[in-house]
Amino acid sequence: MKKSFLVWSIILTLALLLTGCGKARSAGGETPAEPQAAAEPAQPAPAAPGRQNGERFDSVIMLEGMEETVHYEHVRNERLGFEMDYDYESFVRQSSADCERFVSVWDEPGNPENYLEVRADSGDAELVADAIKATLSKEYDLYVDSFDLDHAGKGIRIVADVIKNTNRMPEHLQTVYIIPAPDGCRIAAVHSFITESEGMLRRFGYMVKTLSTMQRSGESTLSDEQALAAIKRYCILQNPELESAVNSGEYPAYWELSSSDAREIVVLFRSYTGAQNRYYIDRATGDAWVTEFVPGITPEEQRTAERLNVWNYVG
Repeated sequence: MKKSFLVWSIILTLALLLTGCGKARSAGGETPAEPQAAAEPAQPAPAAPGRQNGERFDSVIMLEGMEETVHYEHVRNERLGFEMDYDYESFVRQSSADCERFVSVWDEPGNPENYLEVRADSGDAELVADAIKATLSKEYDLYVDSFDLDHAGKGIRIVADVIKNTNRMPEHLQTVYIIPAPDGCRIAAVHSFITESEGMLRRFGYMVKTLSTMQRSGESTLSDEQALAAIKRYCILQNPELESAVNSGEYPAYWELSSSDAREIVVLFRSYTGAQNRYYIDRATGDAWVTEFVPGITPEEQRTAERLNVWNYVG
């Protein structure tokens, strides 16, 4: 009896060991690709910050469940305060004073449909995200979440890929990433044509994940054009019906540059009610205070309690 019990114990032990080995082999073999949103790619081998601008190297990404070797070039832009890697065989780098743009090699350079733009913003990341959500939500149903970067912690992701109240996708999809930075935030805006979006969004997603931030070099100041456009955007966000009323010509409302010097910009908003609001803007910090004047009712400009930071509304 004891002998029989011993034999069964040995058989049971061997069976358990073999089952465990089978699981170990399965875990070490090929695993199915995890379903992921287009802008949330599998983790590539991250490039370490500190590479030189223009330095090139290879990395591996996952596309449609298969590994693909891509050729990256490192971008280091101290003026905009970020560094990132981009696939130089798939995208063309276009640099300007206020942004870096990466355009698909298959698109027309002057009229691209698939591109990534990276800009710097002095506003708080959460406030900037709120302003962007308010603008996009006029046309799209939004999906908002957080995402992890390889070297810059967490950021905010806003996906605009459904036409508002229709459950239909638009021809052009947008995903906007807002990444906190020492002096505000960085905004990485992805644009993709619907028929090419699956592969494009994954490639852009890999690129954005490599982004890291730094303090911008030199003093960044608002231009007159930025301030004027930002105040218009701010006013419309406060009153969403204003834009259609102004565009239709139904009401005589307008924005104009009232004055400008090295330190301060003043933007005038003339409302359809006849009220005149002036926004006194610090060109460097973006901080603004507001006055109101109603001809025939108030004797002069009167300062209101309204305050804002114009950088939060720069597009």
